[in-house]
Amino acid sequence: MTAPVPAGATARAGLGAQATPSGCTTWVEWVQEGSNSYYYGRGNVQCAGGRYRVKLQCRNLQTGVGYVVYGGYAVNAPGTATATCYSGNVAEGVYPVDDPLPTAGVTGCVSWTEWVHEGSNHYYGRGSAQCDTGTYRVQIQCRNVQTGQRYVVYGPAVTAPSTATTTCYQGNVADVVSGVPA
Repeated sequence: MTAPVPAGATARAGLGAQATPSGCTTWVEWVQEGSNSYYYGRGNVQCAGGRYRVKLQCRNLQTGVGYVVYGGYAVNAPGTATATCYSGNVAEGVYPVDDPLPTAGVTGCVSWTEWVHEGSNHYYGRGSAQCDTGTYRVQIQCRNVQTGQRYVVYGPAVTAPSTATTTCYQGNVADVVSGVPA
């Protein structure tokens, strides 16, 4: 597994021509709260073929914590599937999700970095991954910013749709994060 790729950029493996979303376009919209508070928190997916739901990779910009939200229902092409991040949070990635989900393997993984707080310092030292199906763990390529040394750490195994999370050694940053089969 590699870092997430926008839905329209690659073909997705799945159950077959009828169920697998194809020709997908994704976009993010503003959400308005109150009279002058706007944020890019709504994600949309529209595909030329297949049946799908939307999955959003969201982030709370104040805490740096990321999470995933699925749309509540599936649509048939060319319908638009929509979901919204929690209040005030932004959508950093929008992806189509096969409906029904594949029954085997690890599919639909997205990954992101999060802040680690140490005293008054904040750095991107935590990595998280979330997949649609399977049992997986997060793999992080970490870097010691003082020495440049790189190393890999793995988190504990989880089952979809739980989020797998682990942290680099103290003060080190997460350069590459991915979900990998456990």
